[in-house]
Amino acid sequence: MASLTSSTFWLQRKLEEIACYASALAVAIMMSLTMLEVLARALFQKSMPGAYEYVSLMFVYLIYLGLAYSQRRDAHITVGILYDHMPHIFKKITQGIYLFIVFVFFAALTWTTGASALSNYVMGDTVLGIIEVKTWWARAGIPVGLALFSLRFLVQLINLILNNELLEDAAVGEKEQ
Repeated sequence: MASLTSSTFWLQRKLEEIACYASALAVAIMMSLTMLEVLARALFQKSMPGAYEYVSLMFVYLIYLGLAYSQRRDAHITVGILYDHMPHIFKKITQGIYLFIVFVFFAALTWTTGASALSNYVMGDTVLGIIEVKTWWARAGIPVGLALFSLRFLVQLINLILNNELLEDAAVGEKEQ
């Protein structure tokens, strides 16, 4: 059973890293499209059809695919005025409640955004513009990113309960690797 658990956690870590690389790739593509758009306008006084639409739709990948990786490394902005001065047991209780609530919230959000992406795929939703740009591929990135994000919260809750590992302690170990 321990081997299955460690394999599952390893798989999730790899999926989070792949999603983070996909997010970085989206940034590179967005920058390239924007640069080509600027060059096309400057050199040929022509706009690239669909460039704006593709760049704006890729923001989904930029935002959502890196969430779980950032959570794993405790890289999100936090304000710990009261929390930093709590005893360990109160930190553990606070984190347990927090992790459970956000896991349930993001799991529900994963489900609803997945249903929305499927609906947009079935409808053939497009962005209005010079060319027809389908939106389902961008919308599909939202539930993927949110699923990894919610599973990260579940893993952190399990580690808190079983290993007494606070988020900040796990992140320190993560950053040292």
